[in-house]
Amino acid sequence: MEQKKTDRRVLRTRKMLLEGFMKLLQTKDIKDISVKELADYADINRCTFYLHYKDVYDMLEKIEAEIVEEFNAILNSCINTTPDPDPYPFMLEFFTYMNEHQMMISALLGRHGDFNFKNYMKNIVQERMHFIWKENAYRTDYFQYYSNFIISGCLGMVETWVQNGFVEPPQQVAKLAAEMVQKGIQIFS
Repeated sequence: MEQKKTDRRVLRTRKMLLEGFMKLLQTKDIKDISVKELADYADINRCTFYLHYKDVYDMLEKIEAEIVEEFNAILNSCINTTPDPDPYPFMLEFFTYMNEHQMMISALLGRHGDFNFKNYMKNIVQERMHFIWKENAYRTDYFQYYSNFIISGCLGMVETWVQNGFVEPPQQVAKLAAEMVQKGIQIFS
């Protein structure tokens, strides 16, 4: 069966809406972003916006759902349950993804980003870490402390990287994060 191609105009409209949304989200809270502003940015009328999204909250929800899907794909491709799991492959994929989506990451993790989304992403990682933790028979006393420390530390690294304008290459940031995780997990082996 032949797959239907999306019209280039539709792709352009979505791209412009996404770009406009991310630029606006960097400077204001979502409650302050109007459909009119987005439509003006994308050079479309409001009716065209409503062909794609119900409102700005629906747009944010769909963007976040796409990120979660891509993030889960990264996690699935990098799960390693060997006796000494190496976090570098995941960190490299993770920071490469962040680098490729700089504007979106800057907006979502910025001052006006969605706090609930950050927590949701943290929970996804913690669930995966718990799976790896159990598979490798690490001591479970203090798992929550360790996982929260690692997840918050990696998020802090991303936020610092964003604030620094993504200056360092993703390979360098991934290596640094992986080394920190590896050294920290040694006390639970």
